[in-house]
Amino acid sequence: MTTTISEHRNTPQKLKIKEYLNSTKSHPTAEAVYLIVKKEIPTITLATVYRNLQVLAREREIRRLEVNGEYHFDSDISLHQHGVCLECGRVMDFFNSNISKSALKAVKCGNFSVSAVEILYQGICKDCKESKLHEKWEKITLTKKWLRSDLLKKQ
Repeated sequence: MTTTISEHRNTPQKLKIKEYLNSTKSHPTAEAVYLIVKKEIPTITLATVYRNLQVLAREREIRRLEVNGEYHFDSDISLHQHGVCLECGRVMDFFNSNISKSALKAVKCGNFSVSAVEILYQGICKDCKESKLHEKWEKITLTKKWLRSDLLKKQ
């Protein structure tokens, strides 16, 4: 795909989108970027946000990650990996450049030159894990209370 001159322009919309992405580590979707940027540029459209995000990704100024069929965007283009929580869907960064460097070196293909690698881990984040433990504890506590009250009734 060829790029147009307008894609290389730093419009106020494009600059505000980049500014927001640089200010967050949440790996927002295009819709989330739109909702934030619209607060400062009320005339911006979702189509403009999508178009600028695609241009920024194509120009390798940001990363575009596909998570569960939805694109998320990251302004950190350094070598790092991502993790996605299977419970809440949160996307987070993992900084172990040796893993990415090893993955890049491991691919040996005579007719293909590897320039980038995306590593996405799946699991449960700390908050969801703690929440699940809390839920289990509450269930155990409620069960114990029920058993005690049932025993008292039988006496």
